[in-house]
Amino acid sequence: MSTERPTPPDGYEQFESEDPDSDVPTVELGPGDVLEGLVLDLTEGEGEYGPWYRLKIKDESRGVVRYFAKDEVKRAAASDSIEVGEQIWVAMDTDEVTLERDDGSTHDYNPTMVAFPGGD
Repeated sequence: MSTERPTPPDGYEQFESEDPDSDVPTVELGPGDVLEGLVLDLTEGEGEYGPWYRLKIKDESRGVVRYFAKDEVKRAAASDSIEVGEQIWVAMDTDEVTLERDDGSTHDYNPTMVAFPGGD
């Protein structure tokens, strides 16, 4: 049964929020930092520099956080290896890697790693 504009039944209070993620902090990992917990949401989009992926994770030490995927995490998201409702481990390596660009310039960075339960 449908109506033109559904309304909550008597005794129910409708939830209203300006921004459902307004109180969820975004985490930037530094060398040696780890995120570990349950994936609550995975959002993807397209930006000026190509596709992006944002995870909402219930981290064991930080609580619920947002994280924009980088490196291996981004590749895992692009290949549909990250699933909502599954555990994830994300860490930024402490060892710097030098990336050489097409124009010959170099860029030093700390790669980000990802792992999932099930490996021994």
